[in-house]
Amino acid sequence: MRRFSDAGRMAIAAQNYYAALSLALMIPDICGSLEDPGTGKSQKRYERWFSKWAEPKFTHNGRIFLSSSDCFQLRCSLIHSGSTEIDAKKRDVLERIEFFDDSGPAHLAWLEGNTYNGVKQPSVLVLRVSKFSEDMYQAADEWDAASAKEPSIQAEKTKLTVIRSKGFAMQGIQFG
Repeated sequence: MRRFSDAGRMAIAAQNYYAALSLALMIPDICGSLEDPGTGKSQKRYERWFSKWAEPKFTHNGRIFLSSSDCFQLRCSLIHSGSTEIDAKKRDVLERIEFFDDSGPAHLAWLEGNTYNGVKQPSVLVLRVSKFSEDMYQAADEWDAASAKEPSIQAEKTKLTVIRSKGFAMQGIQFG
């Protein structure tokens, strides 16, 4: 898993926030499928993994700012349509989410009860993309360390994508 969290951190360092955010939202998918491989279970295993490993990072004073259900919907929206819009029928806590770069306001801020021209505005969760992403990578690293002695997870890890470099040899075939 370290190759994914390290790649995400490199994206943050390069201020490639869209790549960092996309990878961060994929982390629960990857880790969840290593724990429970197979098709047709993506949402359940995503939410299960997020609840255990990441949701505590988005919970303060007993209030969940980003639930596993909302994060899954956010992942679907961003990965499938490039949006952070969450269907009102599917959301748990969120009404709206706004990501900022490091010049933006505080991380993990909940704005509610605002009005504009007499019209009540939706509640907004404000996240710094670099902090959100780092929290997700840290959750992955913690999970990785905790699962290091799980033979079934280690076996599944052999199926993870590896990006090779020129000069890689495979069973007598030299690439490069």
